[in-house]
Amino acid sequence: MKYILSIFLFYPLFSQSLDGRYHTTEEIYSYLDSLDQLEELEGWFHLDTIGFSTQENIPILAVRISDNAHVKEDEPRVLFVGQVHAEEILGVEIVLDLINDLLFPDASIHTHMNILKQYLDIWIIPTANPEGLNVVHEELDLSYRKNKRDLSPDGPFPNGLFDYDPSIGNDIDGVDLNRNFGFNWAFGDTFLEPDNSDYASHYDYYKGEEPFSEGEAIAIRDLALENDFVFSIVWHSSRSGNLSEKVFTSWKWEEQKESPDLAIMKSIADHFAGAISTEDGTSTYLSVYSGSRNGKLHDWFYRETGSIQYLVECGTSNLQPDSLLIEDTIDRNKPAMIYLMDRAIGYYTDAAQITGIIYDSSTGEPIEGAIVEVLEHSGSVLKPRLTNEFGRYRRILDVGTYNFSFRAKGFLDQEISLVANNSAITDQDIYLEPAPIHQLNIRLVHESFDNNTVTGTISTEFETNEIQISSGDNIFSLAAGYYEIDFLMGDSFVPWRKEIELGSDQEVSIAYESGMVDDLSGSWPWPNSVGTWCMVDHTLRSQEGQWYDNGDTLFSTHWMESDLIDISGSNRAVVSVSHKYETEWDHDMAKVSILDENDIILGARSWHGDKWDGLTTDLITAISEDEFTSVKVRLEFSSDQTVNYRGWELHSLQLFSLYDSYLDIQSTNTNSTPKIPMRINGIFPNPSFGKLQVNVDNYPGGSATLNIYNLLGQNILSKNINNLPYGKHYIELDLNNGLVASTGMYFIRIQTQKEQAVKKCIILKN
Repeated sequence: MKYILSIFLFYPLFSQSLDGRYHTTEEIYSYLDSLDQLEELEGWFHLDTIGFSTQENIPILAVRISDNAHVKEDEPRVLFVGQVHAEEILGVEIVLDLINDLLFPDASIHTHMNILKQYLDIWIIPTANPEGLNVVHEELDLSYRKNKRDLSPDGPFPNGLFDYDPSIGNDIDGVDLNRNFGFNWAFGDTFLEPDNSDYASHYDYYKGEEPFSEGEAIAIRDLALENDFVFSIVWHSSRSGNLSEKVFTSWKWEEQKESPDLAIMKSIADHFAGAISTEDGTSTYLSVYSGSRNGKLHDWFYRETGSIQYLVECGTSNLQPDSLLIEDTIDRNKPAMIYLMDRAIGYYTDAAQITGIIYDSSTGEPIEGAIVEVLEHSGSVLKPRLTNEFGRYRRILDVGTYNFSFRAKGFLDQEISLVANNSAITDQDIYLEPAPIHQLNIRLVHESFDNNTVTGTISTEFETNEIQISSGDNIFSLAAGYYEIDFLMGDSFVPWRKEIELGSDQEVSIAYESGMVDDLSGSWPWPNSVGTWCMVDHTLRSQEGQWYDNGDTLFSTHWMESDLIDISGSNRAVVSVSHKYETEWDHDMAKVSILDENDIILGARSWHGDKWDGLTTDLITAISEDEFTSVKVRLEFSSDQTVNYRGWELHSLQLFSLYDSYLDIQSTNTNSTPKIPMRINGIFPNPSFGKLQVNVDNYPGGSATLNIYNLLGQNILSKNINNLPYGKHYIELDLNNGLVASTGMYFIRIQTQKEQAVKKCIILKN
């Protein structure tokens, strides 16, 4: 014990500028290695190399503290990162002190620390930027921020020199590791971009050539993806002082666009920040929203993994204070760290949390990778929240009742309501029933066939698989559920797409035939249009600039419409669009529609979110019971003009048409109908201004009640559904008669005697 404490207390004074109390990289690693050698810590302490730095290949070390630290157990996990930016070194000392408290607690905290070690898996990374830490401790540049990636004044390529400036900013080398994460990376600074703020720290925020270009960011990314951390803290320090002594939670963009779990995250952040006294002793840290979008670590963590991560700006503009303030800052931050770990296990603090294990009801085995969605706290911006290797799901919540949806590949969906309260963690195991297996026969029909196979894809919400079919019958054994099947075909052969609900053995036939082809992208931009459409190098863009408009109006739709195209004699029309898009999830949408001469929509698809890395080819299909005469294609780009992205790029658009003799051939080969749960398959439009259509699949027949609730759980509409037959139904709703008072999220629930289905929607009000 005395030996270990001496490492903290005595250091050679190597600099007059930087207090000797701060740990160098070498001292940190020596200390961690010494702990790893202590027999008394066997089983309690594990030292791991999680990656290497970009330029100098320095190991990035992580400490794992638990009652079985060498074994991955079914326990909640938390992560503390002491330092990402090179000069922000107070956090290093805070987490090193936490290691000491956990492993060698004083008598006053002994029981508490042992409880945390017993029920938590605690990860600590003292420095995620050892290269930058060395620059600071070597006194080359006490304001250095980035890693040491070798760059050149002439461009982002190496020149074999360490190009830095000892004053603030103007460091040519290096990447800002907190701008190198994949979520919203595009908004970060480009190479040698000046800082336009009064602080003028030029070049200090360079995001790198691509997301995760840096080994340090990769190390943290991979650790996060391998461990479902409940909470995470990353320490920073504000050298300008403008952000000092604040705790940043995930996003609230443009003062109104909130992350789905923001209320929960903010309430916990308020407690966390309130536990840290300010340096002057007059108040506590301030809990604030994050409003920027530029590849930050804490937004990526939450969006990608579900971990609630906070960015803590500790200290003041006195960025590297002396030893007295170091100790004082450590002491003031301790209660917040302990509170967060207590919150994860419900120990002497709020316990509102719902957890459990999802099992295969037929085998009793846990299901890894099941999707767990809390409908009140979901959105397509979030990656699916999945069960871990133990089949465990865990959601930190406020007190209340929540609608959970549990889904897994090969199993029937299950939706239930669960209650979170403060007195104890709610533990609810879930048993999913395996879905019945049915045969899907995809028949390839043709007059002549020169190729051996045709390649396509079959997709569910869980995966997309490439499939190949050849002449005649092609049998696939699939679990009951919803599938999207696409065959692009190529050349002049008409592509084929179908969405099916597989509830019994089925057969579909694909006509492998050539048809009429109209290249509509050759005439872009179409004269009949509204908005800022722009042609750049034969590519149609939704706007002229890099980003689409971010204005003040409530809602804006840009559209472009082709002339009528004669496709007489055909009964199937398919539009193939090659495009990429980046829009605000759930709010801003790109859409392609096929319309007849009376502007009736015959087929349409819309997209939102992020598919910008490469071109995607999507198909839109329209079919007719008789024959078409003429159709036109309409492009729409809709934005609520509050949060903007790179928009929509269309590289090609073709209209195929033919007479398909096999449209109606879809047979059921079995008489048994398996039980597939009722579900709300979609709400259109969503967002809407109050008039909307609810698409219900697998309605069991008979009567039901439709209710609409706001986020407070208040029922704003009840509607009886009387004596509908089994099957698919479309229910029209109009909420414009004073039912909805304000813009916001609402939940539509349809409940029969034995089943219920819930779906959220966004209502926009002027």
